[in-house]
Amino acid sequence: MIVELVGLPGAGKTTLAEELDRLDPRPGAPFLAFEEYQALKIEMGEIAIMRLGRMAFWRAIGPVCLRRPGLAFSLAVLTMLHGPPFKRRARKARRVLAHVLFTERLLEHFPDRIVIHHDGFTQGIWGMVIDSRRLRGHRLIRSAMRNFYGSIPVRILVLEIDDTTVVKRVFGRTSKGRFNMNSSPTRRAEFGRWLDYHRELILLLPENLAVSRIDASCNPAALAAVAQGILTDNSGREGDPPPRFEC
Repeated sequence: MIVELVGLPGAGKTTLAEELDRLDPRPGAPFLAFEEYQALKIEMGEIAIMRLGRMAFWRAIGPVCLRRPGLAFSLAVLTMLHGPPFKRRARKARRVLAHVLFTERLLEHFPDRIVIHHDGFTQGIWGMVIDSRRLRGHRLIRSAMRNFYGSIPVRILVLEIDDTTVVKRVFGRTSKGRFNMNSSPTRRAEFGRWLDYHRELILLLPENLAVSRIDASCNPAALAAVAQGILTDNSGREGDPPPRFEC
């Protein structure tokens, strides 16, 4: 089973994934260790796939496009629909396809393990569209999500966090990436719009997808403990309201 952590930058997705390694897994819920996941990502995941030459990349990704033509079409149109920077947006779209291939490989290699994606499909779509002046192609996004999530045994864990805490965490950190303490005033000014895009994408998730919500302000150990509990809870039924957990 795949568990995808979805949340704004600074919500603690990577921290939660790391903290799960420190827990004693419950019977029937063996996690793929964070370090092993990271190693596999470099060996056969998005990092490895994106480093391939052009011909080798498309030899690897081509079968994914053939198996999922609707997904490939949606990503291609979304790339064009959202306008420049086309090159960067196309690279983000290719990374989403690489993530799909990595996920398929993980399920093939670890059918009895729980795999935690802390930078998953929804985060990849968000990375594609945040440079756009407005979020376009809602039907295409829904189609892409249905195509991926409809064929993957996945549970979404949304880390909820308020904007004030996000801004404090994101623009106080020194890590590499789009958002950090060295971000330009222009990028900071657009940050609110990008957060709105992220929330819109969560609303576009398939209605029948198992989605749980958790307060991201909890300390990492508490977050990990709650996540451990919901992963082994199979009592959810289609039509039930998505559960929300307080720490």
